[in-house]
Amino acid sequence: MQTNPGTAKGGPFAVTRTVRTADVPPERLDRVARGIEGTEGILQASVGRRGRLRVRYDASCVGFWDVERMLDEAGVALSRGVGWRLKSAWYRFLDQNARANAVSKGGACCSNPVDVFAKRRRG
Repeated sequence: MQTNPGTAKGGPFAVTRTVRTADVPPERLDRVARGIEGTEGILQASVGRRGRLRVRYDASCVGFWDVERMLDEAGVALSRGVGWRLKSAWYRFLDQNARANAVSKGGACCSNPVDVFAKRRRG
């Protein structure tokens, strides 16, 4: 994983995700949260309301797929419901987009953006 200069504070790519698990006792979830909190890019991990894991991380160097992998390695099963699977896929998409934006050099999508706006019909 790469390091981002803003990782200590969170930077512009800091995101907070709530992870729905499948019937994991809060004490065990708390131990897992403390374990993954030391990982590079993970800014904070805690057990939130209703026994759900809240993870705050820098999406420019850690993705939701990494969080899922860490939880899987710790033996924490995620919810299997359709709603959670859709939310999980959405989180992965957002993190992939954030990582692409983090490494982007910026710039216009065409050779001369001024020309594009100049040719619009005003009405």
